[in-house]
Amino acid sequence: MIFRAVTLHLRDPELYSSYSDYLIKLSSKLNSLSSRVVLSRAYDEVDLDLKAVYSGEGSEAFGIAWDLLREGYFTSISLGNDSSEIYRASDFLFRISEGLGPEYATMFALGSGEPLETPYFPLTKSENFGLSFSLLYPSDLYGALTEAEEPDLTLRYALSRVFREAVHRVEGAIEELGEAIPILGIDFSLSPWMEESAAKVVSLIARSPFLGPGTSSALLEINEAIMESSEGMRRTGFNEIVLPMAEDDLLKELSLKLEMRARDLALLTPYCLAGLDMVVLPLSVGRGDVAKLIRDVIASSRVKNRTIGLRMILVDAEPGEQVELKRFGKVPVMML
Repeated sequence: MIFRAVTLHLRDPELYSSYSDYLIKLSSKLNSLSSRVVLSRAYDEVDLDLKAVYSGEGSEAFGIAWDLLREGYFTSISLGNDSSEIYRASDFLFRISEGLGPEYATMFALGSGEPLETPYFPLTKSENFGLSFSLLYPSDLYGALTEAEEPDLTLRYALSRVFREAVHRVEGAIEELGEAIPILGIDFSLSPWMEESAAKVVSLIARSPFLGPGTSSALLEINEAIMESSEGMRRTGFNEIVLPMAEDDLLKELSLKLEMRARDLALLTPYCLAGLDMVVLPLSVGRGDVAKLIRDVIASSRVKNRTIGLRMILVDAEPGEQVELKRFGKVPVMML
């Protein structure tokens, strides 16, 4: 297990300089892959690349989001179920990719409701002062699940071990630094990063290839196991499995072979936080079809009664081709 991010949440952005050194020291002590900050509004003095501000909801939020993206912020907008708003969101995704570039689309999310306080970008916000943490641990589960006769029980044992270690390391690092900053919590979500594949964990639980029989029930099993294994621990954010296509080598492989479509992932959104996340589609896809995908995510959120996010990148390429995206390398273009 390694720390994916150490994130500082600030209601007052002007306090950033007071805590920026501490954030870097804590990240270094935990060997975190990244240091991040979530602010209530844009602030010129922030020197981190990974910074986020929530844009809000309603028609004005699109203008706010555009300005934030141009200033280098990750951001998100909350959508309702109104058809005109969903079509406006579809148009906005095309505007980002065509006007700013596909990399900026990776920094923007549509949400089915207000984001939670989480270290995961872009679907986050800052309501309180404190620290949040995210983890990277798929490979910690591979061996045990491959050999397990009862994968569900083995999963809970392995998760409990990983989560206890994470809590111990956070508390130890903060005590060693000797400054009392509130801990908002750890987001225990199972998220991938390239060869660390969350989709592989799903296939090991399902005992079948990803998208094969058992995939949906395996996703639900993982989500329940995460919540049960982190019971009594300080949690924040989503605490579910996350399936961003461009961040998971198995999902990338399936997309490149055209064995998985965007709509396949959309159908999984009732079972996981972001089934339609970091999907790359051709600009030739119509605005109407993009709006339908957005509507599907909103519908899934209503069934699940939780906030669900969507990140979609539109590129000038066709399914089966690959495009280069900063931070993500070569990423396949999917079929709708």
